[in-house]
Amino acid sequence: MSVHAALSEVEQRLLECYPEFMKAEPLILRKKYQPLLSRAACEDIAQEAYDRVAAKAATGELDSVKKLPGYLRTTSRNLAKDALRALQRDPVRYDSDLVATVPQPRPSPDDVDILERLVVPLIDAMPRTQRRKIVQLQSQGLEDADIASVLGIDKIRLQKDRSTAVMELRGKLGKRIRDSHRKQTRRRVEKDG
Repeated sequence: MSVHAALSEVEQRLLECYPEFMKAEPLILRKKYQPLLSRAACEDIAQEAYDRVAAKAATGELDSVKKLPGYLRTTSRNLAKDALRALQRDPVRYDSDLVATVPQPRPSPDDVDILERLVVPLIDAMPRTQRRKIVQLQSQGLEDADIASVLGIDKIRLQKDRSTAVMELRGKLGKRIRDSHRKQTRRRVEKDG
């Protein structure tokens, strides 16, 4: 008795769908959700969708499904939407492997040092609000359209929240720089004196 004979009709149809589904679905997801989901994430989501449908088929839950490829696609799209919702809830803590990498211009070492030493701690100290998420995503190199899409807000709201956040950061950064400058000036005076 062959392995295929032990499979139900739905499981057999599902097995036949696999090559075409795994060839097409990651590309469709990538096109639909680019640049928010990476290529690897789209492949993982398609595979997870197939695995979930296969598990349901094995338990007999899908005996009434007539359009199996459509059911696979719907499952896959729902998983992609779930991943994006998780990213919207907390883009900083969400698994960064799912998010597409955004090509960034190479900053100078001085710029990186200032960003890491001064700006990032100030962003991290902000209350956990949408404004904080906006400046975190922007500091990672995302464009306005991508940030608005990730957070599910329109561009006008994005611009208002970013403007408020940047003003807040400028005030704190200015204070930190002035305090640092005063300490350095005092050290020089004490040293010279």
